Amino acid sequence: MFDGSLGIVCAVSAVKVLKIEGKLENIRRLIEVIAFSDEEGVSFKTAFLGSAALVGTLPVSALLISDKSGATVQHALKENSFEGTEESLLQLKYKEGSVWGYIEVHIEQGPVLESLGLPLGVVNGIAGQTRLKTLYGFLEKLLTKAGP
Repeated sequence: MFDGSLGIVCAVSAVKVLKIEGKLENIRRLIEVIAFSDEEGVSFKTAFLGSAALVGTLPVSALLISDKSGATVQHALKENSFEGTEESLLQLKYKEGSVWGYIEVHIEQGPVLESLGLPLGVVNGIAGQTRLKTLYGFLEKLLTKAGP
């Protein structure tokens, strides 16, 4: 919870400070605060649903992925006032080259900053996420049946 909430609060606060200090009038580019949900795949066991939709790589079939209770991504979207159709997904996609920059606030999920006594770190890249399904049970049975 803290991770996503921190990013949203920081982004809204930064834009608020720019507005209060009169800095928004001098900015010639669009500033948007975007809150993605389920980027780590906790609910639907697939990562980056929101960001994949914005860059146009989310397949329409992702709408049919279901959570533990059987609710689909499409159902969750409709519950939150988004149609969740192929057409609506296409409308989300940003045009290539239209994004000038991107900033994301994220908590550190390791001991590096703390061990160095640093309150903040800045990176120019992060690790991605991959999900794989394994056939451990199948392979285990196959290997135990193998013999002379």
